[in-house]
Amino acid sequence: MTHTTDQNRIIAALDNGFSHTSPFEFFHPHHELPPRCRSELRPDQASHPNPSISSAVAQLLRGEVRLDHKPGVMLSLSNTSSHLMISDLAASGHRIWFSTTLLTTLPSTVALMAMTEALTTDFLPYTRVALRHFIKILTSTGNLHYPMTGMPLPSATLSVPVREALWRLCDTIDAEVRLDLQEGRLRSCCQDFGTQQLELARTAREVNLATLIHPPRPQTPQLTPISRLNRLIKRGGAALLVGTFKTETAKRCAVENNVQLVLAKGAPGVEDRDFLGGVYPTANGPQWVDGPISRAFVLAQTGKTVLLIDEILRYQPEALNVLIGALDSVSRDEALKIGLPESSLVGERFYLLPLPNGEHLCCPAANLTWLMTTNLGEDHLQTADRIDAALLSRIDMVIEFLYPDEQVARALYERVGGDRELADLAYQIELITREGADVDGGLLIRPADARKTLALIKETLSIMEEDGLSRLVALECALPVVIFPHCCPRDMAGQLDEAAVNMLRNRVIEEVLACGG
Repeated sequence: MTHTTDQNRIIAALDNGFSHTSPFEFFHPHHELPPRCRSELRPDQASHPNPSISSAVAQLLRGEVRLDHKPGVMLSLSNTSSHLMISDLAASGHRIWFSTTLLTTLPSTVALMAMTEALTTDFLPYTRVALRHFIKILTSTGNLHYPMTGMPLPSATLSVPVREALWRLCDTIDAEVRLDLQEGRLRSCCQDFGTQQLELARTAREVNLATLIHPPRPQTPQLTPISRLNRLIKRGGAALLVGTFKTETAKRCAVENNVQLVLAKGAPGVEDRDFLGGVYPTANGPQWVDGPISRAFVLAQTGKTVLLIDEILRYQPEALNVLIGALDSVSRDEALKIGLPESSLVGERFYLLPLPNGEHLCCPAANLTWLMTTNLGEDHLQTADRIDAALLSRIDMVIEFLYPDEQVARALYERVGGDRELADLAYQIELITREGADVDGGLLIRPADARKTLALIKETLSIMEEDGLSRLVALECALPVVIFPHCCPRDMAGQLDEAAVNMLRNRVIEEVLACGG
């Protein structure tokens, strides 16, 4: 079939659109657009809003058209009754539009095709930007719920920002389509479909216009505490670990990353010199013995090292002053000015640790990871009630451990108990206590933590060994002395709350012990 082609049909359709009526309020073709609302393709030319283009915008947002797409080949635009237009994208650098309608009687078809091309191809980039901007402004008013129906859409232009964004969009579509025709990116318009075009339309796949018009906000990936720790260990830095099972998880991350691990345990009475080290009596007489920070600095001089300071709030606040100075990194030039030999400086940033004799220990900042753990909240009695702001400002991140990582917890429980089935049963009981503390009318005051689960495993193993009871019976016998006192509240007489104990016992029997076999 021979197709008659004529670029003038598109121009005539755009021109004829000015005689139509817009569905939007405050949208009149006789109104001259202010310069800020004109397309940047013709900023110095007088422009007027094209009602037929605004009608196309309304049709698109109301979901009145269907778009089928075969990437790099064609776009097919249709309404509920028939094809409206096909864009042949197969040619390099330009496309041909085919229409079944007399464009001068339905000029909005041109703008519809322009917007759908802008959303799905590399053509019409100015239209794409203007359309995205209009949707962003419309969305900010709270009125956009695709597809839009009823009165909210026409009245959206009562808002000046929405109205001006729509004016700019319509002017941009008009200007860019005309420019593409002029420069050959849009070659022609045929008033009839050929067999080839119809066949292509049947093989195209429908596009979800909702996701094009109002793309869903990408979901933030849920990064686990372990993944955050692993990244920190690779680059060096400082983190405060808050919650449950944090110490065990930190130790596991150090082992899995094959780095040196130095431990320091918080307790009242520890002084800052205990972090550094001191002279202590030995079999060979008084000798200097490195404290945990000094030992970590020495190890970090030659390789990746994790310094794990456990329960930091159990130290006296003044004992932590040494950390504030040690966490300040210096540049290579600053380290040289302090007097460190250049041969000892590997890297760009360094931690410095002043020693009592006036010397400094130095290590590459990228080699040392500071991990400090604590429990916050009224359920924990500690030496200090908060972390000094000066220290907190030097900590890169705070990682919350709401509950233990399942793989870490199960592996530890099995390793301690040597019994995989018992480890699984104990972990299931731990999960029940979490639900009981969070849901179940708040009957439980706290869930079982890793230490209590480990205590439950040990007590169960002891009962099995000494009393010869089965795993399930021994586990039930261990609950009243390990889990109930920890998780259940007490009444005014100091007795465990009966309702909480019964709820927890019944759930464990029904959901764990009865299924344990």
